[in-house]
Amino acid sequence: MALQATSRLAKLSPLRPCLSCRAARARASSTSMAESPLKQAVLTAGSLAAGLSARRRKVGEVTLDPQTADCAQEIRNMLRQDDVSPEVAQDVVRALSAFGKMRILHTQVLNVLRDLPESTWKESFSLSMMVEAISSYAEFQLEDPEFNQVLAGLIVSRGLKHVKAFELAKLVFAAASLELGDFEGVYATFLEAFRNTDMTRLGSFDLCRCLWSLARLRPHTGGGKLVVEAKPLAKALARKRGIFGPSLAQAVWALPRLGLSDDVEKILEVSSGAVLAPGDQAQQLRRLAESCESPGLQAAVLNAAALRYTKVKDFAKCNEIFEYMAEKDLWTPVSYALAKRVGSHVQGSPPLPGMRTPGPKAHKYVRALYHALSRAKPLDAQSALAGLEHFSRISSRNWLKFGAADEKGKVLEDAWATHGQKKEDCLAVEFGTFLGYSAVKMQQQLGDGSRVISFEMDPEVACLALNFIEFVGLSDVIEVRIGQCEDLVDNLKEELEPGSVDVVYMDHNQMTYHRDLAQLQQSRLLSREVLFAATQCLKPGAPLLLWQLVQERKVDVWSALEIVSCPDCGFNRMEDWVVLARGAAKTRSLKRREPKNLRTAPPRDLVLLAAECNLMRWRTAKGMVDEKLWDEFVQYVRRGMERAGISNTRENWPDQKWFDAARKLEYQRLDY
Repeated sequence: MALQATSRLAKLSPLRPCLSCRAARARASSTSMAESPLKQAVLTAGSLAAGLSARRRKVGEVTLDPQTADCAQEIRNMLRQDDVSPEVAQDVVRALSAFGKMRILHTQVLNVLRDLPESTWKESFSLSMMVEAISSYAEFQLEDPEFNQVLAGLIVSRGLKHVKAFELAKLVFAAASLELGDFEGVYATFLEAFRNTDMTRLGSFDLCRCLWSLARLRPHTGGGKLVVEAKPLAKALARKRGIFGPSLAQAVWALPRLGLSDDVEKILEVSSGAVLAPGDQAQQLRRLAESCESPGLQAAVLNAAALRYTKVKDFAKCNEIFEYMAEKDLWTPVSYALAKRVGSHVQGSPPLPGMRTPGPKAHKYVRALYHALSRAKPLDAQSALAGLEHFSRISSRNWLKFGAADEKGKVLEDAWATHGQKKEDCLAVEFGTFLGYSAVKMQQQLGDGSRVISFEMDPEVACLALNFIEFVGLSDVIEVRIGQCEDLVDNLKEELEPGSVDVVYMDHNQMTYHRDLAQLQQSRLLSREVLFAATQCLKPGAPLLLWQLVQERKVDVWSALEIVSCPDCGFNRMEDWVVLARGAAKTRSLKRREPKNLRTAPPRDLVLLAAECNLMRWRTAKGMVDEKLWDEFVQYVRRGMERAGISNTRENWPDQKWFDAARKLEYQRLDY
């Protein structure tokens, strides 16, 4: 607007714009001279972050820009935690906002923010600045219950009467991400804010996040008003178009928990994406198949729907799917195997063995499945596993992250086989099905009579795994459940007797390993001699899980704890840790004998290290991290854990020189 105004003035008088520009330059020069070095560095950080908001630069360019490092280091050198004036406190919030947008963890800024007195929050920050501070802090997903309680108290004490709609959307998402719903008054404060704020002008992205956040903040009991407050959000969302991806998943997950199950279908009608809602999953998979880009994925999803009908012995609907697939030339080797098993008389098309190439638009995961199907024999698990491994080794573009392969796989296989010999009919729970590779390996090692219940969040990936498991003939003993892990564990509590789970394997989101294990422990599902295994504990890293296990080992919750160093699958110098913990048969359950010191809070440095591990996962998805940087980063993680008293107990490397070379690597931090 200012540029437009100057342009209009120029047409009226050639002298005025000249004087105006001179005055502006003079004011800018005067302001710059008056600004402190800290404020100038903060302004530089804000300018760099603004380039991302305007989409002028990519995040990788900004993170690796020397100017970013310079201003971050300058802020680090000038900030002191002992004497922070109100003006400096505001600069801290602006710096945190900038680094939050750039997804750069600035330790000093975070520490100063944490140590601000409550009076500064209440007297020196406007409501908008408080919202910006909390939402920016939540970007890093730090686990700090003590500080979270402070933030919850601020939200409740200040109230949200005059907050704007977009600010309320940011703040409620931050509060949910930090799990502030556990603190008294937070949920009621947000309900009151939603009652007095018009949210209808928000886009689908913000509306979905608001619904998800309310569902996360909702107490486990009560909440009668919630349907009244959330209903306008659901109605506003139903009028939007183009809801897809994570936003759609958030809404579909949240609505039933808000008592708005009837609105799920309305949302799905105006959306597109691979999301399943509670209810008839077979029917939803049939609908999901219609939106698949490649014929290979479409066939895999339809096969998965047929498998769902087979489980409930609805063979009529199963045959309907086979007939549809025959019309569309979508039969695959899995279709033939499944039709034979259920005794279907529908004629397949294409002819036996069926379609073995997924089509030109197929995703890498889809191509991996069909590569295995084309090389393996039906009912032959070893050849099918070898087919997935072969695909992953063809080229770097085909590489797949199998946490149970190579040297790490050998450690896991030995542990599973030994445990299977001790107890027959083991029940295993797996977090992160992926393509079904580890579930098949685990069931084979545990032995005949064992069963695996595997959790997978992504419906399309789960369908690929279901196809793989059916092809090797293990659908009756390996069950894939689609959804959020915490919900699926709650469902298990309703189905299984206490102490039913003999084996747990985790290879999903390393940031939630410790919370998922704690939920299992508190559910009493774990047997007294349970074997717990987890991979990817050093790369990208699970510091909070390792801290939890080490503390629990000290009080004999676990009879043994092994941390095994191995090369990551397919990489000579990339170290990873496999964790094996064995339950103590002679002790009572964790819930019955939880001493006060069992849940010792991890040190601050370990919490920050966990946040860095999570940022590396995010940066990898953005194409910012190569193999060399990962090799170096895992050594940084290892040294950080060793400072906290956590180290590996043994090594399993095929060549000592690889291990020695890996341990010498140094990491140049992307954070400060």
